[in-house]
Parts: sequence; C-alpha cells; structure tokens
Amino acid sequence: MTKISNIFSSQCIAIIVLLGCIAGTALSQTQPSNTKNGSSYFPLSVGNQWQYISVRSSTNAASSIKWSVTQRELVHGVPVYHLWLTPPEGDEPLNLAEVEGGILEDNTDRFVLKNPLHEGQQWRSTSHSLRANSESDTLKVISAGKACSVGEHTFDDCAIVREVDEANDIASLTTYARGVGPVKYVYFKPVHSSKVDTTLTIKSWKVQ
Repeated sequence: MTKISNIFSSQCIAIIVLLGCIAGTALSQTQPSNTKNGSSYFPLSVGNQWQYISVRSSTNAASSIKWSVTQRELVHGVPVYHLWLTPPEGDEPLNLAEVEGGILEDNTDRFVLKNPLHEGQQWRSTSHSLRANSESDTLKVISAGKACSVGEHTFDDCAIVREVDEANDIASLTTYARGVGPVKYVYFKPVHSSKVDTTLTIKSWKVQ
C-alpha cells in the first residue's frame, strides 16, 4: 500500500470515529440515561396471572383477588389483551393494547404506562367516568429503575406511578416490577388526602 493510501485510510477512520462520537453525544443529550420501555413493567401474555391481598382501611378486612390474561387478539394489527378479575366485577374485561407508545386501554386515549419510561415523566388522559365531563386524569412517574420491597418480595427494578382522578375523587400509587407487572396498588380518598382507602399487595404471580 502506498503512503498516500495509508494517509487516506487513516483520515477515513478518523472521520468515522469522530462521527460516531458526535452521534453518541447527541443521543445521550436527547435521551435520559435511565429511560426504559414502559411495557417491560407490565408483561402481557395469555396465561399471565397476578394474585393480590386486598385490604380496606376502614374495616381492615382482607380478601384475595386475581387478574388473569385470558385472550389475545389483533385489532387493526395491534395486539389487545383481555384481563379478567376474580372474583368478577361487571361483565366486561379490562382490555389493554400493546402499542408503540406503551400500554394503552383499548378504545381510549388512556395510557397506563408510556414509552420511554423515566422518573418525572407525566401525561394526561381523558377520564371515561360518567361523572367526568371530559376531565383529564394526571399520571406521573414518581420513581423508576430502583429496587423495591413489596410484602415478602424484593424486586431489583421498579417504577411507581401516581394517578390523580379528579372525576372520581381518588388518587393512586401503582408500583410495577420490571418483568413481573403491577405488584402494589394504594388508593387514596379523597383525591388530595393522604388517607389510604384500599391497598392491594402482590401475593403470587405467573408471567411467561
């Protein structure tokens, strides 16, 4: 190889490395380093189950409830999962769609979790309550990517989402464990109080 060729090759390598560094710097500036796929905190697959112990603060009475993913269907090319509660409440399942933007309640604009997920992230969605009158619920990621303990279980990577539902005068804190799903729900009523109404704590789960 000639001296000119060596110089040319060296210049090309230097340019490629420089462009790579610039691109990497730009990417790190536009995306928080702790962002993650929100969908990974709520894995959806037929057969997945989450069993909880539910405690109402007013009576301290405990009961067991279970959410199960019973069906998956494609709606306009989008996977929609049907989740049923046991014991049942109503005759309709909770339908969750797995879309590019995160986990969405089917046929609504209500995101349960959004992608990418990071601490401080906030979004609004229109409540579909009969009392709502087009009021919007506010959801905010209180923390993400941190270890947490729920009941007898410890998880390495958790996200906590606070939701304020003005229409129904209730707020909630939902803790998600990455790769497991929702592991704790705490409901506060009235909406702007610290008074706990009901707590659901994960007892067992089955996730594929």
